[in-house]
Amino acid sequence: MTDNNIQTIELHPLCTYFPRMSDAEFISLKENIQINGQTHPIYTLDGMILDGGNRYRALCELGIAPVIIEYTGSNPTQFILSSNLHRRHLTQGQSAAIVSASQSWVNAQAAGSAQLQNVAQLDSATSRAKQSGVGHRTQQLADKLVKEAPAELVKEVIDGKKSLNKAIKEISPPKLVVSKPEPVPTVEPEAGDSQSGIIDQQQSAIQALEADNKVMMKVFESDDRISASIEQVKRLTELNRDLNERINGLMTAKEEAINTANYWKDRFLTLEAELSNSVAK
Repeated sequence: MTDNNIQTIELHPLCTYFPRMSDAEFISLKENIQINGQTHPIYTLDGMILDGGNRYRALCELGIAPVIIEYTGSNPTQFILSSNLHRRHLTQGQSAAIVSASQSWVNAQAAGSAQLQNVAQLDSATSRAKQSGVGHRTQQLADKLVKEAPAELVKEVIDGKKSLNKAIKEISPPKLVVSKPEPVPTVEPEAGDSQSGIIDQQQSAIQALEADNKVMMKVFESDDRISASIEQVKRLTELNRDLNERINGLMTAKEEAINTANYWKDRFLTLEAELSNSVAK
């Protein structure tokens, strides 16, 4: 296989839902491949790369012909999510958005593809949350984003350029409702008592201003509580991210072991088939 032929293979739509590696991560991947060779195969589906887009690019740049295996399973969505979702350092918002966007694409394509019709396990927010490893509420927000937001905004969340919560605010900005104070009726001064009437009007105006001040103070106090809550959420999110990174490290080791085993199994079956053909001839 020549370099030109390697370069013609495109990424499958499901593969594009995962963000590309940063420059530093990609350089590290290239160095690893240059030293240890290709340890995981490139999986393709319908002539496009389903899994291994970054490895494929690294191999092309190194001038190494990649080991490519055609995916023959029944659920490519589950395959690529399981292979990549917990291997990468993704935020909860990114993971939830990737699962939701992948499922949305599959639902749109399933009618014309027998392989994509097996999607029942991700047909609810609960099952999608379990797949992405996030809370039910976070997954619901990601589903709302994918359903209502422009594709560019969804891509920004998936690539980590914008948080899920910030993107949700852009498509459904909160509306602040401030109740207006009841109007104070004016009292017309009686004849011969104009001085008393003016004083009553001034007192009424002062009462109206005091009512307005009370309303605004409530708004300011509400903003302070919201700010405090946001700071608390940030602290808890950071703690949760640390825990997820530890879990992701363990999941990465597990997934790499599974993929390596599958790779050598596929190689064995290929060699076994070639041997059988040779004996038959």
